[in-house]
Amino acid sequence: MRLLGSLRAYYAGDIGAVDELATEGGGTPFQERVWAELRRIPVGTTISYGELAVRLGDKKATRAVGLANGRNPISVVVPCHRVIGADGSLTGYGGGVPRKKWLLAHEGVVLRESCAARQADLFSGGN
Repeated sequence: MRLLGSLRAYYAGDIGAVDELATEGGGTPFQERVWAELRRIPVGTTISYGELAVRLGDKKATRAVGLANGRNPISVVVPCHRVIGADGSLTGYGGGVPRKKWLLAHEGVVLRESCAARQADLFSGGN
């Protein structure tokens, strides 16, 4: 029941409510390292896939980091939504980019105007 209560609190605005939940993603050792590093990204901030690879000690592992990020089975508790493209774009998210945008806004992330406008164009059918 603790998980459900923590998730309810998170969605009600207590963003830190999920921080202390224990996780077991069942991934490979590399995936587990990526997921542990995701939990170290502070609320209200984002990092790029490349920066995440650097934090893990291998700046060339950007693609592997992206793949591990995409296989994260506990997406709100292990905040993979806080990882964005190097240009600030909202790259893919298992729950859909609109949900990723919502989660980031819920956590107080302000997207750069040019990237936010490009994302809005994608959702409205513009170019």
